[in-house]
Amino acid sequence: MRNLVVISVVLALMGCEPKSVLRQIPDHELAERRSYCLDHEPTAPGKAQACENIRRECERRKEELGSYVCRHR
Repeated sequence: MRNLVVISVVLALMGCEPKSVLRQIPDHELAERRSYCLDHEPTAPGKAQACENIRRECERRKEELGSYVCRHR
């Protein structure tokens, strides 16, 4: 039980990191990753979470930067 709590805290803190890896990748690479997610719709938990993070980064760039480089359905 204690291990589960520690893992949860670590994952939560990782999600709060202000300079995430996704913020650092170029627009064209982000767009390619988003397209892959839309085309393949992964169901594995890790890949599905990665695709969700990519979607959120696309939305963040749209809201904060005014540019939406990612494909949507």
